[in-house]
Amino acid sequence: MVELRRASARPRDLRRARIRSAWVLGVGALLLPGCRDQSGDEAGEDGPMSLVTTSGGGGGDSSTGEPYVPSQDATDQCGFAPVIGAGRHEGTLRGNASELGGACGLGGPDAFFRLEVPRRSDVRLQGQGVGFVPRVGVLPFTCSTDWIHRTLACTEGVGTWLADVAEGSSLVVSVGVDEDHPALDLPPPMQGPDPLAFVLDVELRNVLEAGDPCEPSGLGRCGTGTACLPTPPPDDEAEDEPGPAVCTTLPGDTCETALPWPVVAGVQTMEIDPSTPQTDAHRHSCGGARRLERVVRLMLPQGGPRTLEVRSDRAEVGFAVRAPGCGPEDERGCVAPEEIAPAALSVELDGSDAFLFVELPPIPEDADEEGSSGGEVGEEAPIVLELELLDP
Repeated sequence: MVELRRASARPRDLRRARIRSAWVLGVGALLLPGCRDQSGDEAGEDGPMSLVTTSGGGGGDSSTGEPYVPSQDATDQCGFAPVIGAGRHEGTLRGNASELGGACGLGGPDAFFRLEVPRRSDVRLQGQGVGFVPRVGVLPFTCSTDWIHRTLACTEGVGTWLADVAEGSSLVVSVGVDEDHPALDLPPPMQGPDPLAFVLDVELRNVLEAGDPCEPSGLGRCGTGTACLPTPPPDDEAEDEPGPAVCTTLPGDTCETALPWPVVAGVQTMEIDPSTPQTDAHRHSCGGARRLERVVRLMLPQGGPRTLEVRSDRAEVGFAVRAPGCGPEDERGCVAPEEIAPAALSVELDGSDAFLFVELPPIPEDADEEGSSGGEVGEEAPIVLELELLDP
């Protein structure tokens, strides 16, 4: 049970070693003009990704467990695009038209694949050309020229991730190049590779459900709101070794598991244990990416509007408030973590319940065994928040 006021500290190493949450769409991606990041708000972000891939011409499996089946070459007719899965897929822009306005809607010839995702997965795409750097754009299911509103990903030169793609999804993948690229003027070679030839590498990584085994890491990564943690021994056998690691639902990690907190007029003090395992399940307008966060459901008294002020006792803590719902459109206020001074946030609320997101300080990689922030040996001191609800 996770407590807010008197949360018992846990070793930082557990949080560092076990939490594997999702990174949002476009890790390392170059988003081009006309491309929009439309990944879901509930995607989180993580560090090194463990993948079992099947790029290259040989056989093998992706981390979804699906066998790699070589596909036909890409085509410049979206409606006839060959179906692909994990692996390396080939094509050329030689003689191709621009049926949907070019990859990402930026003009030039393109070629299409249809990527079918067999189960809930993170999807990585990267194009490599012989005489050019491919631009890769992704649309959901339907062939469309409406790239402005429907783009899921757009990248050039580096790979991009689409986080947490649902089982059974069908994605249109367009590979193209600018219409004035010099390679388009080169004649077909008498021998050797065509400068307009390309490959598309597709990697899939399982997104696991709560309760699924999560070690070894090649099984996939735990979905939003869960972390890979060892199964605790029964209460009457507390001295036993922990059981196998499974994806474990984390209290206070999402709006669905937010920790309830009754708010009354005046000043209240809340303590948050920074070593309790968390992920980064939400994105906010003021930033906070790559920071673990705690989600608290503020149960406000009826009436209002009233002003709520939230303050921290230390630097490197950020806040966001959403009400009455949990979507990005419900954001009422946001303040980014400050490296020097403690952050403070003031928002006006009308008596509905609200969600408080507390962006936690980075894990100190170089912390010694004396602990940090004044905590006990190997532990961190609680983060102390002040919540002040002002009368209307």
